[in-house]
Amino acid sequence: RRDQEVHVPPHDQVTPPVWLGKKFHREFREIGEILRQAGLYTELDRDVLAQFLVARERWQRADKLASAAIRQKDERTAREWTGVQSTYFRQCRQCAEVMGLSISSRCRLVVPEFLANAARDEGEEDEFTRKLRSRQARAAGG
Repeated sequence: RRDQEVHVPPHDQVTPPVWLGKKFHREFREIGEILRQAGLYTELDRDVLAQFLVARERWQRADKLASAAIRQKDERTAREWTGVQSTYFRQCRQCAEVMGLSISSRCRLVVPEFLANAARDEGEEDEFTRKLRSRQARAAGG
């Protein structure tokens, strides 16, 4: 699996795509920089982050319209806008998960071996790793 991974070096600067509206640029740079410093952002992720911001903004607009229809007791319009709201929420959540913007998506990220071992001295193995290796060896043997 490791041999098949594509390694893209992190970019020095977070730059929004040209198609993204100016009103999103500041937030794009803020979130992008946080992700870049965490090692979760490269230029290949630029469009996904931009799509997240656009979908979130559209979800917020649909939420306002759905709320207004609910306050006016207009069930038909409320149902239509909650459907639109749901669509944008799914898009927003999917982009967030791809980018590691939620705790559950960050927990699923695979940390490269060299980063996992960087915190301890060479040759030193923690108790958890020793137990895991022992368990794996037992499982492989029988």
